[in-house]
Amino acid sequence: MFAALSLALTAREPAWMDRLLAGYALKYDQKHSVTGIHDPKSGFYLIRDVECDGGVLIVTLTRDRNIVTGNGYKVVGFVPKTHDNGSLQLVEKALPNLSTGKGIAIGASTSRVRSRLGRPTKIGHSGARRQWLDWTYIWINKKEDVKYTERYTFKANKLIEVEFSRLANDLPGN
Repeated sequence: MFAALSLALTAREPAWMDRLLAGYALKYDQKHSVTGIHDPKSGFYLIRDVECDGGVLIVTLTRDRNIVTGNGYKVVGFVPKTHDNGSLQLVEKALPNLSTGKGIAIGASTSRVRSRLGRPTKIGHSGARRQWLDWTYIWINKKEDVKYTERYTFKANKLIEVEFSRLANDLPGN
């Protein structure tokens, strides 16, 4: 009985939890720094953003150039409507893959994602016309006082974008 109670009190990661996206880690140290990559073959961008000395980590895999320029990167030949084209330079190179560490690849269906990760914490819509379906998985690790979020965005039942984030839970608005 005691063993069962002690297991329930430990902070265990949920089964859906992942920290690897397109071969890049949701991590910040000398090896894992701010990164902006454009894969010319697939057209996808990988952005790893770090704020507040590592208190906020975000890794995004997207084709949305507005997201890329919104993170401060310059996209050649693109003029964003809502803000300036960034000044940071993207690295042009092939991404190792277009999937998560759990094997969920761009193009996966909602049923595939659900079978691999389970039911999302939150379901919503995004886009100017609310045309995209967003599945969000959220876990607050009270032991570390950190909030982990994974967002999977679908268009016509196919995965088109993934974002992983780690936020220090003591930040305003968390």
